[in-house]
Amino acid sequence: MDPFSQTKDNHLALTQYYRWYQVYEMPFNKARIDNQLDILASDIEISSQSGTSTGKDNIKERLMMYEGWQNAHHVKHTQVNRIDNNYLSLEAEILYQNIRPDKSRYSYTIHYSTVLRLRDNDLPLFTKVKIEPIETIEDPQFLSAYGENRAKSFMHYWLYLIETVNVNKDKFDELLANQFEFDLSSTSKIVNNNQFKEWLESIEQQVKHSAHYPKNFSVQKNSNQTLHVSVDFDWEGISVNDTPLVAETHHEWILDNNPDERFPRIKSMKVTQKTPFQTKE
Repeated sequence: MDPFSQTKDNHLALTQYYRWYQVYEMPFNKARIDNQLDILASDIEISSQSGTSTGKDNIKERLMMYEGWQNAHHVKHTQVNRIDNNYLSLEAEILYQNIRPDKSRYSYTIHYSTVLRLRDNDLPLFTKVKIEPIETIEDPQFLSAYGENRAKSFMHYWLYLIETVNVNKDKFDELLANQFEFDLSSTSKIVNNNQFKEWLESIEQQVKHSAHYPKNFSVQKNSNQTLHVSVDFDWEGISVNDTPLVAETHHEWILDNNPDERFPRIKSMKVTQKTPFQTKE
């Protein structure tokens, strides 16, 4: 598979995978449970030590087992592969931590084996999730993972839309704050929807294929509930003239976070070029 198709598959699967954990990491309400149902196929099969369940009908009941728990899911490793034209597989290893209502603490490393069904021009849906504990971690320390999981689901969806901008321009509305400011270093500042659409069109006119590889990701939760993301991207692309291109950029984002929405919304973006866009050697 070419790298451009592979990164799109990666973004699609990881957008949904990082969303999987968010419902467990905040107090439950209807909107957050609905957002969890939104990532699952109607015939979802979930298997764990406590047995196997099929279908979405009992998901709410299953979630209520965790009422009052503090949960954190630290994703350590992921591998996404294309099974065929209809399905992706995602294998992952995480560190799971929790504090239960009686103040007891537990921590495990867990392996996830999942299958997602692809959809035309939409996010894929989980059809199978197998959860297997690997080992117990002694003397567990609790550290919240919500901000990271929330910001990474946003990041992978944003990158997927940028890489498929020719068909997905209309989907950015869900990811933009009411007021935003983008300082992209290569253009003048973008502060409204018209300027944003012009920028998307300029990408479409210049780049045929692109792939973003995130590294050095960090996130901080601000006192006003926004998330501050710092991340570098190795970028490669093919111009409309079939010239292979590379670049490296550093991004600083501020995300408005309403936990009841599917994704946070981007309020500001500052991009610094570490390696300017150039022809690949």
